[in-house]
Amino acid sequence: MFRIKRLLIEAAAQDDPLAVQVRQRLAHLPTEIIPDRETLRIAAPLTPTAIAQGKETLLLARQKGPFWRPCPGTRGYICCGYQILQVMTNCPMDCSYCVLQGYFNLPAITVFTNWQDLWSELEERLDANPKTVYRLGTGEFGDSLAMDELLGLNRELICRINRWPQIILEIKTKWARVEPLLPLGPNPQVIFAWSLNPPRLIRQEEHLAATLAGRLSAAQKCAAAGFRLAFHFDPLIYYPGWEPEYQDVVAQLFTAVPADRIAWISLGALRFMPSLKSIIRGRFPGSRIAEEEFVTALDGKKRYFKTLRLEMFSRLRQFITAQSPNTFIYLCMESPWVWQQVFGFSPTSRELAAMLDAQAMLYRQTDRSTSN
Repeated sequence: MFRIKRLLIEAAAQDDPLAVQVRQRLAHLPTEIIPDRETLRIAAPLTPTAIAQGKETLLLARQKGPFWRPCPGTRGYICCGYQILQVMTNCPMDCSYCVLQGYFNLPAITVFTNWQDLWSELEERLDANPKTVYRLGTGEFGDSLAMDELLGLNRELICRINRWPQIILEIKTKWARVEPLLPLGPNPQVIFAWSLNPPRLIRQEEHLAATLAGRLSAAQKCAAAGFRLAFHFDPLIYYPGWEPEYQDVVAQLFTAVPADRIAWISLGALRFMPSLKSIIRGRFPGSRIAEEEFVTALDGKKRYFKTLRLEMFSRLRQFITAQSPNTFIYLCMESPWVWQQVFGFSPTSRELAAMLDAQAMLYRQTDRSTSN
């Protein structure tokens, strides 16, 4: 299971069914019961050594707060209204630009085991709002698929959400192993989503992630099984020669999957808190992505200058619409000015969320009418 070398279990979680299951499956690993995960917490930011060790340590713990949380959007930038189920934090893959390296101060991949509380949260929230559309996902603070064969969470979620037709589950990933979930299709409530970048960047910056060919092959299988798809060019990364290589990725995407199976495509440029730059330099000395020109934006993050972001978004939009004029495209965490320049209009966060909700339900209704 990637590079996991050590299993830690919070005392309060050790009798949870998921903890028992994982411990049995990873019986070959050294295991330690700890009183509480707070004993592991160290001052942020984590050192490169602590981050690397965290990629090799799996911690099973109890979620003490709510599982369901809104996406932590940034004031001044337009957010899509994605809703997060925080079932784990950190990721076994090791992308050089990953913001999680500077976000958490717990050196472990943490999986929360009290799923009964998750099911109770879902039931309470959804039964109380039966007509509200929700786009839910587990891919904000960890990859949705990378550890799924160990945990089995997506199978549970897919089977349970049938009770609430207003739910759309987006499974965001850089992983390619989808075969265990294919028998659960067709299912119009489930969207499998992949982050995409050119092969050069995947080799150099997205360590342990699936290749571009692997991701597109997995998407092809999901489409054939009756699932919808989404793709996220996020982060878009500038480097000499970026334009033809991204154009080729778009061409490969639409060669691999039918355009009418794609619910949406998002575009988001590389952005990070200033502290991440030293982490990238320390952990990935061969990476040059943090050495380009950046400006400190309104949210305190380092971003490419607006003119460069505008150029990259506009070109990607052209590449996509040349292949599929009707595919829904949106910008992730961008300013109203950039939206206006790229699309000729600028929605509020509420309006963008409503547009995506409508898009999700439109595809869902189309799939249902086809299956009938």
